[in-house]
Amino acid sequence: MSVFKPETTFLICKIAGFGLLLALWLSESETAGFFLLLFLVLMSLLRWRFPRLGATTILDCVACVLLSSIWGYAQYALVLVLFEGMYRRVYLLGAIGVLFSFHFAADFFDLSLTVLLALGALCGLFLGQWERESEQKLVLRDTEAGKYYELEHLQNDLMTTLPQIERMTAVAERARIARDIHDNAGHEIVAAYISLQTARGMLDGADADALELYDAALQRLNSGVNKIRETAHNLQTVTSIGVESLLETCEKFPGCPVEFRTYGDTARIPVYVWNMLEACLNESLTNATRHARPSYVSVELDATAHLVRLCIENDGAGKAGGSMGNGLRNLRHRAIAIGGTFSVDAGEVFRVVCVIPIQEEQYESIDR
Repeated sequence: MSVFKPETTFLICKIAGFGLLLALWLSESETAGFFLLLFLVLMSLLRWRFPRLGATTILDCVACVLLSSIWGYAQYALVLVLFEGMYRRVYLLGAIGVLFSFHFAADFFDLSLTVLLALGALCGLFLGQWERESEQKLVLRDTEAGKYYELEHLQNDLMTTLPQIERMTAVAERARIARDIHDNAGHEIVAAYISLQTARGMLDGADADALELYDAALQRLNSGVNKIRETAHNLQTVTSIGVESLLETCEKFPGCPVEFRTYGDTARIPVYVWNMLEACLNESLTNATRHARPSYVSVELDATAHLVRLCIENDGAGKAGGSMGNGLRNLRHRAIAIGGTFSVDAGEVFRVVCVIPIQEEQYESIDR
C-alpha cells in the first residue's frame, strides 16, 4: 500500500506553505502578517476537524486581500488559500476569491504571482480528484467484499442444504415405491391370488399330482404376497415430508397457535421445492420467535399447475422491524436460483411470500 495518500500529501503541502509564509513573516516581522498567519492556521485546523466547512476558504481569501495592502506577502497566502479551496471542492468560491483578489489588489499582482495562483489551483484540483478516486475505490472494495462474504455465506448455506435435499429425495422415492407396490402391483397380485383360490374349488376332479402342484404354487404365491406387503411396509418412512412436514413444524411452534391452510394439489410438488418451502417456514418462524413475539401466525400454501406460493404472516411487524437479515437474504438468493421470487413486507403485518414456478417437464419427470 502506498504511503503517500491524498490527505497526507495535502497536509504536507499545507504545512510547507505555512512554513514559507512563516519565513516571509520572520523576514519583516510585520504585525499584520502574524495575525493573518494565525488566522489561516486556525481556519485550517477548523476545516481539518470539520471537513464540511470547506466553504470557509472564502473568508481566508477575503482576509488575504484586505491585509495585502498592509503586508505585501499576504498576496502569496492566496496561493495557499486557493490550493485548499480547490482541494475541498469549493470551485465556485475559489473562482470568486480569485476575481475578488484581482479586483481589490491589482497593484500587487504580476505574472509570477498569476502563475503561482494557477499552479496552486491545479495542485489542489489534482489532489481533490485523487482523493475522490481513492474514496470511490474504498467504496467499491467494501461493496465487493460485502458481496463476497454474502456469496460465501450463501455457498455454505447451500452446502448444508444439499444433504437435506438428497435425504428428502431418497425419502420421497421410497414413499413413491411403497405406494406403487401397495396400490398397483400389490392389489393385482392379491386379486390374482384370490382368483386362483376360487378356481381351486373347480379342480377337485383333476389329477392328484396336478392338484398338489397347484396347491404348492398357491402357497408360494401367498408367501410372495406376504413378502410384498412386508417390503412395502418397511419402505414407508417415519420422516414427514411435504405438507406433513410443514404441518408438523407449525404444530411444534412454541410462540403462539399457527393457522395452516393449503389450497390446490400439493402431491406433485418436486422435492427441491419442498426443501425450499421448509427452509422458508423454519426461518420465518425462527425470526418471529426471536424478534416479533406475535399473537398469531398464519401460513398459507397454494399450489397450482404452474407455481407454488407460500405466504407466512404475523402481527409482530412493529416489533421485528423491516430489515432483512442474512437468513432471509439467503432465502431470497436460493429462490432466485431456482427461478422463484422471495419478498418481505413489514407493513401492518410482517409478511413473507415465496413463489416458485413449476415447469411441465418437472411434472413429467415425477410421473416417470
